[in-house]
Amino acid sequence: MMKTKTIFLILLVISLPLSANSRQEFFQVDLFHQGENGVNTYRIPAMLETAKHTLIAVVDARHDNSNDMPNQISLVMRRSLDGGSTWSPMRTIVAVQQGGVGDTSLLFDRTTGLVWCFFSYGPPGIGFHTAQPGASTGPTTFQIHAMHSDDDGTTWSDAVDITPQIKDPAWQAMFAASGTDIQLKNGRLLVPLVIRDGNGVIHSANAYSDDHGTTWKHGDFIGDHTDESHNVELDNAAVLQNMRDSSTHTRAIARSTDGGVTFGPVTHDAALIDPVCNAGITHYHLGKKDALVFTNAASSRRENLTVKVSYDQGNTWPLQRTIYPGPAAYSTVVQLHDGSIGVLYEHGTSSPYETISFARFNVAWMAQHP
Repeated sequence: MMKTKTIFLILLVISLPLSANSRQEFFQVDLFHQGENGVNTYRIPAMLETAKHTLIAVVDARHDNSNDMPNQISLVMRRSLDGGSTWSPMRTIVAVQQGGVGDTSLLFDRTTGLVWCFFSYGPPGIGFHTAQPGASTGPTTFQIHAMHSDDDGTTWSDAVDITPQIKDPAWQAMFAASGTDIQLKNGRLLVPLVIRDGNGVIHSANAYSDDHGTTWKHGDFIGDHTDESHNVELDNAAVLQNMRDSSTHTRAIARSTDGGVTFGPVTHDAALIDPVCNAGITHYHLGKKDALVFTNAASSRRENLTVKVSYDQGNTWPLQRTIYPGPAAYSTVVQLHDGSIGVLYEHGTSSPYETISFARFNVAWMAQHP
């Protein structure tokens, strides 16, 4: 079995572009540092690469402390035009006079060329755990806002509150899970949600748009006690949802055959150990073969940021390598245009929330254990 796996990995490596994958490559740069610019903590990484190969990274600037809303939080961004080797200066893209914003996710629409940015807005005193049912939006409602860019993040549209299109007034709260969102092959935009229902039980679900972001709907709950999640479209057009689960230290998994609206049974993947934390997953194209690439803090604690690869639609994960062994938390992962992998993740020396870094590596680096 080991010999077969090794031969397969070699074939995958040599089938990819020479510049990106023929030799081991690993590069990392720190982008956001705790205390920089007077900000207490930077958290919650979101990232994507556009059709013009621009990398966009957006994170929370948590001004007064490291906590979630309700707190004073802004969104800050950095961009790279050279595959992550160098980055533009940090700039604020969303700031509010009252309340806070945060938990960004980014999505690239291949049809329109728009970059979508989804984020939470908490009015003063309102966060995911303090909001109450009874309104689809307003001063007591934790909200989802959306804005877009048609120039690779240089400028952004005004933000629009899409909460009334998605939220059931009976729910206590909802938000869009942070990280990188996907567009299905049929054009549907798919945005993972976290929903606290009327009884306070938390569920994963998806918001979706079939008209390129003009209107939005929500799908069904995906199990109880699931939380932040991400999804990938598999070779057979099924959607795999990979979820944080508060009931176990493993990732919860479910599959959909109707584009992420309804799902089959929730199972747990014993190979994906998790400390109840957000993670990243992407569909990675390897010539004529495809794989899934997954990143998370592979431990029962927030530490050991690891990348894993599956060649059988997420049933097994035979290849893995640690990116950072120390304290680590949220991550998001994307395939870059040259065949390499990009990961934006939280880590530190004594805490997982000291630094947010961009790491870039190739298949040869993943296949070669140190």
